[in-house]
Amino acid sequence: MGVVHLGLDSDDRQVAVKVLHPHVASDLKARDRLTREVETMRRVRSGRVAAVLDADLTGATPYIVTRFAPGRTLEQRVLEDGPLKGDELTKLARGLCEALVAIHQADVIHRDLKPANVMLVDDGSGTFEPLVIDFGIAHLVNATRLTQTGMFVGTPGYLAPEIIRDSEITQAADVHALAATVFFAATGKPPFGQGTFEAVCYNILEGKAQVDAAPAFLRGWLRLALATDAGARPTAGSLLKLSRALDPTVTVFKEGGTAVQRNQRPDGTRVLSDGTRVLADGTRVLNDGTRVLTDGTRVLNDGTRVLDDAVPSARRDETFSDLLPPVNYVAPEREPRPQKDSRQRRPGNGQPPPYVPASVPPYQPPPQFAPPPYPDQRVAGFPAPQQQRPAPAPPPPYSPPQAQPQQDRPRYKTSHPVMAALMLATLVGAACLLPVMVSLFAIVLVLCLRVGNSLIGDLSERRSIRGTSNSDPMRAVLGTPWALVKAVLATAIHVPLGILFGICVWGACRYLGGLTTDGAAAYAAAAFVGGLFLLPGGRKPRQAVQRALAGVIRSPGAGMVVTLVFGTLAFFIVMTALSAEAVWTPWRPPSAVIDDLVASLGKGQDTAVNLITGLFEDLMSQIGLGFLVGK
Repeated sequence: MGVVHLGLDSDDRQVAVKVLHPHVASDLKARDRLTREVETMRRVRSGRVAAVLDADLTGATPYIVTRFAPGRTLEQRVLEDGPLKGDELTKLARGLCEALVAIHQADVIHRDLKPANVMLVDDGSGTFEPLVIDFGIAHLVNATRLTQTGMFVGTPGYLAPEIIRDSEITQAADVHALAATVFFAATGKPPFGQGTFEAVCYNILEGKAQVDAAPAFLRGWLRLALATDAGARPTAGSLLKLSRALDPTVTVFKEGGTAVQRNQRPDGTRVLSDGTRVLADGTRVLNDGTRVLTDGTRVLNDGTRVLDDAVPSARRDETFSDLLPPVNYVAPEREPRPQKDSRQRRPGNGQPPPYVPASVPPYQPPPQFAPPPYPDQRVAGFPAPQQQRPAPAPPPPYSPPQAQPQQDRPRYKTSHPVMAALMLATLVGAACLLPVMVSLFAIVLVLCLRVGNSLIGDLSERRSIRGTSNSDPMRAVLGTPWALVKAVLATAIHVPLGILFGICVWGACRYLGGLTTDGAAAYAAAAFVGGLFLLPGGRKPRQAVQRALAGVIRSPGAGMVVTLVFGTLAFFIVMTALSAEAVWTPWRPPSAVIDDLVASLGKGQDTAVNLITGLFEDLMSQIGLGFLVGK
């Protein structure tokens, strides 16, 4: 799903940063799973569980920051150094029970407790403390079931029977997984054997856990937690109390219906509570000196051997092989070896040739054709893949090499700023040649760019948070009226700003540059068109142009060709605009309009205000929009 990075926070503490891969972050289910993980881990408060320090689930790259646990997982520790023994094993059992108590008190089911999700962290005294990690598939008790019918999530070797049956999953499933994890730590093997997936699941459903392979002091504790019936298993709190009573040096077991305490001496001799000594080879020495062998035979002090009828029949030799007559097996017949001519076997002197030892080639290990088993396969009990030597295949016929397409070539995507600048220069140059028509076209273009940028921006933000949806086209259609209203309001505010900028340029060209009224007005129109994209408020039209170029141009070659085309076009239009006169169609030249307005103005009126108002009214009437100004 992702990758975990080691980082430092603002206090220089080491933290673990879990980041989803980009192709996974676009999946809604993956984001929901990460959200559930963060919400679950934040509800658990325990030193035995990795705490969440920070998270960002709505950005383009979702991640969570947790406590960094230096050390190895329990799976790595057992596979590399062997099973845990003695106090290390009891410490692991108690620590996992404490973590499970905290998890269940937060009304949470971990659901994937296994050796790979348990870290052994050094506590500074040379020993290790267990730490539970990875709530990737944990869910709340009252949450909706994650899986569909006939499917489940988890590691096969550590699943509870109710998960395989697809019945109601409770916190008792974590108790079953905890006992299986402790069994693996004590033996280095999965509790339900190795083999195929079906065989492991069958052993789980039938309750065939290999508890006898665990240390004797741990067997009763494991049998309680690995019960097939979920209601018969103890809770995490009860299991914690039982784990505190575990003692590797003293074992309590039942034999013949009487509870007997067994202490083991350094030489291997065990002394029972009634004084009976059990030697290392299994022989029992009673208080009166009688020795009881492993087959049930009693050896008295005078050497007499007596068969003990009290010994269970299962411990006797029931083969009765000593009562059967001996069998004489016939030696297999061998085929006579062909005699060779003595003249061929002996040299000329009649003596056999000297013995020459055969040369033995050096040992070469077979090639590894199969990959090593995955960690989950080793924990779940799957056998390692067999090394198989494939049969040699005949060489294929020669064929000339062909160029292979690059599969992992990154997508070409850039904003093309040079091309956008050339397009704007072309539009500004055209405004000098056709001031009225190009200015009106620029206003409509800016309005359309604002609408498109609003729709595409909202769609991209929605997809970055929730992923792609089939309802996106319908949302775009329904959102068009509101986007058009916002674009009209923004354009109505932005156009007067561009007009003021054009008036300033007209005044500078007319009175400082000495240009004519019409020539200064042409440059003012060009400044107005450029201001629609460059003045404050023109960021969204620019963004829309950059997104359109990035979506249309998909290769560097196409970008170079389009850049050369617009560069040539911009050069010729700008050079023509500098030398030719402007065409004011469908309006009259501004100088003629100003002369008519000045002649028609009466004395005592505000000439400047009436002049500007008259110019605007005359322009609107000429382009067919006079009804907006009352004409």
